[in-house]
Amino acid sequence: MRRRRSDELPRFVRDDESREFRWRRRYWIYVALFLVICWILYRRKPDDDSSNSSKKWSKNAYSLYATDSATLCHALLLFDALAKYGSKADRVLFFPRHWDTVISDSRDRDSQLLVMAQNKYNVKLHPINLLTVEARKADEWTGTWDKSVTKFMAFSLTSYDRVIALDSDITLLSSLDELFALPPTSIAMPRAYWYETLPAPLTSLLMVIKPDMDEFQRFKDVITGGGNPALVNAHKFDMELVNDRFEHSALVLPHRPYALLTGEFRQHNHSRYLGNTFEEWDAEKVLKEAKLVHFSDWPLPKPWIMWPSEGLAEVQPDCDGSHEGTCAERRIWKHFYEDFRQRRKDICRLLSVPAPDWYSIKGDAHPNITEGTSHEAPHGEGQVDVQSNPKTEQSFAHDV
Repeated sequence: MRRRRSDELPRFVRDDESREFRWRRRYWIYVALFLVICWILYRRKPDDDSSNSSKKWSKNAYSLYATDSATLCHALLLFDALAKYGSKADRVLFFPRHWDTVISDSRDRDSQLLVMAQNKYNVKLHPINLLTVEARKADEWTGTWDKSVTKFMAFSLTSYDRVIALDSDITLLSSLDELFALPPTSIAMPRAYWYETLPAPLTSLLMVIKPDMDEFQRFKDVITGGGNPALVNAHKFDMELVNDRFEHSALVLPHRPYALLTGEFRQHNHSRYLGNTFEEWDAEKVLKEAKLVHFSDWPLPKPWIMWPSEGLAEVQPDCDGSHEGTCAERRIWKHFYEDFRQRRKDICRLLSVPAPDWYSIKGDAHPNITEGTSHEAPHGEGQVDVQSNPKTEQSFAHDV
């Protein structure tokens, strides 16, 4: 009889080995299913997050206002900076009702800039009757008008949960989007650290507000009554209003980094800005930490007006007494002005207003001929880039 080969003989398989094999197979099936589910969820999650993020940011906005050609241009400079820094919040611009977006010719700069704001920067345009306040002395109206109170229109934007209202005579150095995540409060503002009085008053150059129509109406009622001539002439009536209303209830933002003045780089004593007397002043460090800089070098004109040469020599940072050469303070200070003028020329196609006579503006009297923004500025060469965005809605928002 032929012997069977070993591979032909019956084999005994233990039950526990069979079960182990089946368990291993199920294990890999479960792992494969788990990985497939994770992949599907991962693919879907970005879209969901993006949708939720868009909804969140659509409830926040930056608010700027224009009362004339200069402030319209300066608002555009800020919208350009917000786009550059990747800000995700909406952008709103209040402007005089009689303006329009019909470009009549190549010199119609206001209409060009409005179209540019809408098309290039996705700004929501709000035509309004500007808020104005007259100076009042006893029962007599002096006839001096101040339109900076138009910034309080931001309180009327009740479709938003939070609005950041900015002055336009600033340079933005970084996005301010983190301020939308502040704890709930009616208003948040930095203090005017440059004031000698303590505590320093709140400054309205940056306001983080919760829109409220009742609050807006209260401001409007006060504005209608007029204001102190000295405050109106100095364009500080808006600051007086917010301090009267919020001095004891506002959430105070640190002026480092939210309220740096250009004039700080001309000072010898920086303890007010630093907040102490022991920290060493470092101009480069201060520049890096700042979120914005506000132009304030009285009596030197604002950056849209050229410097009188005598004024520049007298007012610029003195580099510890040396008017020769340069230093970090002088270099940074001059760059703020030169950069503003260059962006004004590149974006708005507007040149600077010619320099006034220094000795006619050097005194301390208010007002002088350089105050305000109504000066006629020469136009630069070329036209404003009003590139069309087909996704932009070509209509104005309803005004209040």
